[in-house]
Amino acid sequence: MNQNWTFNEFDQKAANELPTWLPGKIFDIHAHIYRRADLHATGQSLWTEGPEETAIRSWRQHLSAYMGEHRLKGGLFFPVPMVGSNERRQNDYVIEQLEREPSSRGLILVKPDDPEEQLVPYFDHPQIAGIKIYHLYSSEKPTWQSSIKGFCPERIWQIADERGLVIMLHMVRDKAVADPDNIEEIRELCMRYPRAKLVLAHAARCFHAPNAEKGIGKLRGLDNLWFDTSAICEPEAFKVILQQFGPRRLMWGSDFPVSEMRGKAVTVGDGFIWLEPGLCDWDKTAHLGHPVLVGIESLRALRCAAEDFGLNEEDLNDIFYNNAAELLGLEQPAADRTQQLYRHAKKRIPGGVQLLSKRPENMAPDKWPAYFREARGCEVWDLDGKHYYDMSTNAVGSCLLGYRDDDVTKAVIRRVNLGSMCSLNAPEEVELSDMLCAIHPWAEQVRLTRGGGDSCAVAVRIARATTDRSIVAICGYHGWHDWYLAANLGENDALRGHLLSGLNPLGVPRELRGTTVAFPYNDREALQRIVDRYGNRLAAVIMEPCRNGDPEPGFLEYVRSTTRSCGALLIFDEITIGWRLHYGGAHLKLGVTPDIAVFAKAMGNGHPIGAVIGTAEAMQGVQESFISSTYWTESIGPAAALATIRKLGRVDAQAHVTRIGSLVMDSWRRHGARHGLPVTTEGAYPCLAHFGFLHPEADKLRTLYTSMMLDRGFLAGNSIYPTLAHDELVVQRYDSAIDEVFEGLADALKKGEVDDRLDGIVALSGFQRLI
Repeated sequence: MNQNWTFNEFDQKAANELPTWLPGKIFDIHAHIYRRADLHATGQSLWTEGPEETAIRSWRQHLSAYMGEHRLKGGLFFPVPMVGSNERRQNDYVIEQLEREPSSRGLILVKPDDPEEQLVPYFDHPQIAGIKIYHLYSSEKPTWQSSIKGFCPERIWQIADERGLVIMLHMVRDKAVADPDNIEEIRELCMRYPRAKLVLAHAARCFHAPNAEKGIGKLRGLDNLWFDTSAICEPEAFKVILQQFGPRRLMWGSDFPVSEMRGKAVTVGDGFIWLEPGLCDWDKTAHLGHPVLVGIESLRALRCAAEDFGLNEEDLNDIFYNNAAELLGLEQPAADRTQQLYRHAKKRIPGGVQLLSKRPENMAPDKWPAYFREARGCEVWDLDGKHYYDMSTNAVGSCLLGYRDDDVTKAVIRRVNLGSMCSLNAPEEVELSDMLCAIHPWAEQVRLTRGGGDSCAVAVRIARATTDRSIVAICGYHGWHDWYLAANLGENDALRGHLLSGLNPLGVPRELRGTTVAFPYNDREALQRIVDRYGNRLAAVIMEPCRNGDPEPGFLEYVRSTTRSCGALLIFDEITIGWRLHYGGAHLKLGVTPDIAVFAKAMGNGHPIGAVIGTAEAMQGVQESFISSTYWTESIGPAAALATIRKLGRVDAQAHVTRIGSLVMDSWRRHGARHGLPVTTEGAYPCLAHFGFLHPEADKLRTLYTSMMLDRGFLAGNSIYPTLAHDELVVQRYDSAIDEVFEGLADALKKGEVDDRLDGIVALSGFQRLI
């Protein structure tokens, strides 16, 4: 009953749990086929217990018992690495089997010293997709401590790179993927040979589950790296891969016929052990439970990870079929999904998007990807699986720590798992309010919202309620609400939209004309004219304390004293610059204290949250005015903000983004000068770096620049909001792309070919700001 190569009632019981979860199409990325005679194996083992010939039909027969034959569409088959076996006969047998299975592919077994001329005929076979290498053939002893190059030397990588072949790697050393030398070798070889396709077998050989957390994340950024699930019976490795690489880099593999062994691999102490018939007396312990096949145990582990991560049907289809089919060229992914969805969205959603700043037409019309499927760190994948480094606004400045920051994500998942909404209030809102007041000792009270525009609207409502006045002066961008766009109504209908080009006030009641007035940054005279005209009718001045550079000496102090003298409140909008230039906000660095300050964006690192903080006196109006909203009481936003602010307090994100921004600005200046391109970077903090083209065709150059950077794998406009996730390696890659693109732009200008090289129409310009 407890033998290998059998399927018993306990296997059936466990298998009955699987069908509703398994997708309709399955491709096995890791399966061995062989003739026992070619192995020259002796003694009792899985390999000698099985049939004389373990063919593809055997694979199908055994796996169908618990997966269903109708699901198995094919596999990637290869020989058994074994000292003393006849590798050539094994390789020939794989090809013989493949020729009966057109929907399957194979790997050939390669030893480090195999002559290339012996391998070429195999590689020329249309169904051979790559190479299986194994530590047993390493020149380094003991082989289980071998380096990767010890059994997969660079010449094999060169062949794989030249031919675009798969390398199936079962790495060794005690720590496997957590071994620093293994990590260094994988990164070095994958980057040197980018057309080689490396598959880390057995989920990067994480039979010892803690190794996954220690090592897998250090392989991020490699575009030619995949993982297979073969024979891993614990979910931890799968969870880490999903967190760090997403479901498009993980492929299901059975490790047939190891899948037909009874038992499982489990973490023990600082290693692992196989609980299998040779070690355990299953009959003696039958009262405790009955073992099932490794293949079933591995599927259970994958199911646990998938359900914990929340994978949907599309994700499971990728893991079980699509990823392998695309890697091996069996199927081509659906093309142009990203652009097709946007074309549909423009018919369904007025304006196509929810945020004006995210319109593809602002960047590179018909080319800029409108949608993302995955985002981690500073990396983005669109719906077509195209990979980009985000060297643009990084979610319009909302993700200062980078996308899907681990610490923030853990806090959010905890809150979701505990329940994020309730008839009662979230205690996190009190904790966050206390934290904000501790960081800003001048502030005594806090109201929370879920976004920047709402926060500004609340701040203005509070100021009007506290002062019982109506007029508000603005200096900066403060959202979409009526109170703000009223500034753009003009003195009459003929002037509507004149002050802030790109912000149409249509829909804002004409009756609000004159309730919001504007003045430019650093313009004391303009502010004084407002005070002289409106005097005791001025409720507040709301402004960004800075954006592109420090204010002129004394300007903010002048604004502060002027508002005090006329009884108006001073509101600093820290939504964009706050936390980025200085921990807690730019006004703390500049040394000017407002009555009210407003935060959002980076405070939640991609999760909806906004805050209005102020003195008790300034916030008095909240008690009388009606300011209330259901979703301001959910707990995900405050949980994310608490985790974000705590992390910003531990790491010097401000210094990091300033350094990254400075490197980027240097790249623009250096390559602009080198290629004679009219580039300027004047008036920019490195933490909000931007450049411009000093040329009559600046918009065309900007569009062509963005298009060319997309071709090189970068989301790039003429500004960047650096994040903690950007590092020097990413900047080096970006610098190389800037060199190429600036050279191309200069050449296009020189030859008068800018229009000819544009892929489509010119990008739209954004809206005008006052700062």
